[in-house]
Amino acid sequence: MVTVDDRPRLTEEEKKQNHIQSEHKRRTQIRNGLEAVSKIVPGCENLQRSEGVLLHKLVEFMAVHMEERQKMIEELESLGEEVDPQMKVCLRNLDDYHKNRSKPDEGAMSASRSPTKEPGEQPGEQGEEDDSHAGY
Repeated sequence: MVTVDDRPRLTEEEKKQNHIQSEHKRRTQIRNGLEAVSKIVPGCENLQRSEGVLLHKLVEFMAVHMEERQKMIEELESLGEEVDPQMKVCLRNLDDYHKNRSKPDEGAMSASRSPTKEPGEQPGEQGEEDDSHAGY
């Protein structure tokens, strides 16, 4: 039987290379996911590499479709149709989303709003997003 002590330990260089490979794989998966999202969400096809903007547009896109689903479910129920409870699962947080979206100190802005600055206010003081990691 091989015990933990019998296995050769990784050198610091091997640990570093494993970490680099893991990070590269993680970033590649994130990049691929964001590229897939940009192909699905209208208006994001030619969007410059800004993960924050892309994710915000995705949330707005999903909220619109969730609202449409909610209206269809309400219409079916008003006609006396029974709707599978599983069809309502994703709608449970829709109200919370709308409540949180309207709170200015939460950092959740709608796409049509932009931060307003007071005269003499420095950049970064009004919840501006940091895109320094954009384009991994």
